Amino acid sequence: MTEKTATIHELVARWARKQPDAPAVGGDDETLTYAELDARAGRLAGHLATRGVGPETRVAVSLPRGPAMVVAFLATLKAGGTYVPLDNDYPEQRRAFVLADAGVAVLVTDKAGAPAEPGGDSAEVVVLDDLPATEVEAPRVRVGPDAAAYVVYTSGSTGQPKGVVVPHAGVVRLTTDARIAVRPGQTVAQLAPAAFDASVFEIWGALCSGGHVVIMDARSTVAKLGAELRRWRPDWLFLTTGLFHLLAQHDTAALDAVGCLLTGGDVLSPRHIRTAAATRARVYAAYGPTETTVYASLHHVSAGGDEPARVPIGTPLAGKTMYVLGPDLRPVPAGEVGEIYLGGTGVARGYHGRPALTAERFLPDPFVEEPGARMYRTGDLGCLLPDGSVDFRSRVDRQVKVRGFRIELGEIESTLLSHPDLGAAVVVAVADDTADKRLAAHVVPAPGRRITVAAVRDWLSQRLPAYMIPATFVTLDELPLDPNGKPDRSQLPNPFAARAELTFLPPYAPPENEIEQVFARTWADVLTMDVVGIDDDFYMLGGDSLRSVAMLEQLRAHGIELDAVQFFNNPTIRELAAVVDPQLTADRAGGQPWS
Repeated sequence: MTEKTATIHELVARWARKQPDAPAVGGDDETLTYAELDARAGRLAGHLATRGVGPETRVAVSLPRGPAMVVAFLATLKAGGTYVPLDNDYPEQRRAFVLADAGVAVLVTDKAGAPAEPGGDSAEVVVLDDLPATEVEAPRVRVGPDAAAYVVYTSGSTGQPKGVVVPHAGVVRLTTDARIAVRPGQTVAQLAPAAFDASVFEIWGALCSGGHVVIMDARSTVAKLGAELRRWRPDWLFLTTGLFHLLAQHDTAALDAVGCLLTGGDVLSPRHIRTAAATRARVYAAYGPTETTVYASLHHVSAGGDEPARVPIGTPLAGKTMYVLGPDLRPVPAGEVGEIYLGGTGVARGYHGRPALTAERFLPDPFVEEPGARMYRTGDLGCLLPDGSVDFRSRVDRQVKVRGFRIELGEIESTLLSHPDLGAAVVVAVADDTADKRLAAHVVPAPGRRITVAAVRDWLSQRLPAYMIPATFVTLDELPLDPNGKPDRSQLPNPFAARAELTFLPPYAPPENEIEQVFARTWADVLTMDVVGIDDDFYMLGGDSLRSVAMLEQLRAHGIELDAVQFFNNPTIRELAAVVDPQLTADRAGGQPWS
């Protein structure tokens, strides 16, 4: 077996024979050695085989992040199947769509997830807690490197997500580039949700190379993430752009405990990445669509030197190619802007059940002689730099990256327009001074209808994952139009700059005491608002989980200690101030001023 002919589960089994007692995957609660991981996955693969799982059978896995989830992924591959990760936090409608669209035959879950699963008539549910303890022999199934390993769903411009089918070969090849090759015994931090393809590198980049996957739950605060990094001292860490910006701003020193930091998913702030490069960590800006197996290119950021205007997306990984082409599919000269195409090993098969869309985005590669070679049309615009790296410029369509997730704004708009009380809707992504983006929905009620922001937000939350819910909503009498009668997005108000534009907020109530003044100043800074009232809802103002982390860090600097749960349950300044000092509530009730 060579690297070119190997599959993911064969490489893991090889390491189980080489180092059976070495740690493979775990965290605080449980750690499995390579021998234990391989044995458990083999037993579960046997159970799956008795339920008809074989070559390319699609198996949905809906489990919390942890060793059991990794066992289920590996078991599916051992049975010859293709795993489909399902995020536990997705709304039921989206989960049901994925199960149906992927043609899932078996759903692997636990007792907590089983009752609410919309498995449908065709998917058989396997509850791990209920499996018999009897030994089941692992199936002897041989699949080739071109067999599908997993299907990950991404946002779709037509209003429905689309499944990207990725073969074993792309994952195996990902582990061979010297810049991101995990060595035996090295630790890789596992932070990404299973349905986000960054988890592919975190899990298989480690296990196909003899490394140790350390599952961390450190996203509630930057302080906790920093503590976890200092505790585990991971050799490899991937952070989405937004989370990286927070860590670089509030606890850069934590990166001294990291061997190599990979960050990407959106435009990077040069100031923050230069700060990170001054630590002991080796820092790479990473770029790559799901359709090309996690990472397509890397740019090493060195300490010192002048701060660039933009951080390049770098040069392609081993076995991959990157072209900057014009409309005629010919390379454009260095320095000129063209569309980025990606080729080589790692290009996905295409979109599950979408032959027309696959043909549109996956094209024959005219620059190589290998029969059947294809390249993926990214929709990203960039230019070739003199040193051979590529500089990302913009998109050719309305796709955006928010907090590392790829989002088609058209999918959100399509879902909004299915609301019976809405007549028009436009969603835009608004960037702040660190290039982090927030989604803003501008909606127009249908004639004779009235809407509330809470109702519209609830409507979306039942149909879209949390990362696709706009941070704020602006109600308009009509959308501004360009001369062609199309929505003029350049004329839409920026809801994150002026509070007066947020028509759904309560009347402005100014701070009444010192604590509320601290909260108001901090909120305005984190949310890039001009002013914040004490009855304004943090999340209605465009706050999200990452900004709540930034908020908690700034409040801590003022000596105010709150945790994420307190913040979530008390989303206004008035409520939070009362949590910090309960006497405020009593004083207000009795008409007494606070001082």
